[in-house]
Amino acid sequence: MPSVAAILIVVAATFVKVFPFSGHLLAAGAALAITHMHGQNRIASWFGRLPFRTVALGSAACAAGLLVTDAAVLRWLPAAGLPAVDLSRFHGLRGDAQTTAMWIAGIWLLVGPTEELISRGFLIDQWSVALKSLERAPLFAVVASALTFGAVHFYEGTTGVITNVIAGLWLGGLYLQQRRTLWAVIIAYGIVDTVAMLAFFYGWL
Repeated sequence: MPSVAAILIVVAATFVKVFPFSGHLLAAGAALAITHMHGQNRIASWFGRLPFRTVALGSAACAAGLLVTDAAVLRWLPAAGLPAVDLSRFHGLRGDAQTTAMWIAGIWLLVGPTEELISRGFLIDQWSVALKSLERAPLFAVVASALTFGAVHFYEGTTGVITNVIAGLWLGGLYLQQRRTLWAVIIAYGIVDTVAMLAFFYGWL
């Protein structure tokens, strides 16, 4: 299957809403199936072992960079006239410890692993193949994956798309730095979203 067609199939699957997070599960399943069908050993490589120090430092540095840039962009873009990201769906978490804990568990057990498998592992690898004729195909693949990641968050508005593109660049760079393994990007994603959920709980956002 051509790489661009594979990308379109997996991205389209993320929009299938049958039950909560059904798009995440369907798209992750499609990504795994397509990768297996191609006969690549990428699935095992995605979950290959790296030194603990490498994973820990990489995920911590990426999460810190993401938190700083998110805070800046979420402040600067609305100040420049762009609409603020609508975060009202999370405002119900304020003071609700049980629901916040459930969201955090879901982030670590489902959302983070599936989104990183799809958006970093699968999309960067497939874009790398699609753009292989370019001299720096992996770097262009990270950019293309980040743009794709931002585009599928169109429902968050212009500012939301921009913040997700930036997140995609941070996480995509980490994916390459971690030899195309997923542990560090999953951890970085989990840290950032956990901080966000705690911010909603305490009413900071």
